[in-house]
Amino acid sequence: MKTSVFLEKLQEELEEDETLTVDTNLKSLESYDSISLLSVIAFVDENFDKKIDTRHFKDIETVSDLMNVIGKENFAN
Repeated sequence: MKTSVFLEKLQEELEEDETLTVDTNLKSLESYDSISLLSVIAFVDENFDKKIDTRHFKDIETVSDLMNVIGKENFAN
């Protein structure tokens, strides 16, 4: 998936008004809460066929961290 498409879809998933970048700190977003966390887990499972353990989310601060957990090989510039 192109990184730009991923960022757009993630922004929609989080129902975030702010445009996301790979450097966006997810924990600083108003829309980022336990419900959106479940949405992100489902989004990653649907789009990348990858299950993310909720315990990993304590280590995920930025969009880039999330992309690393998904696997950088899944993204194209």
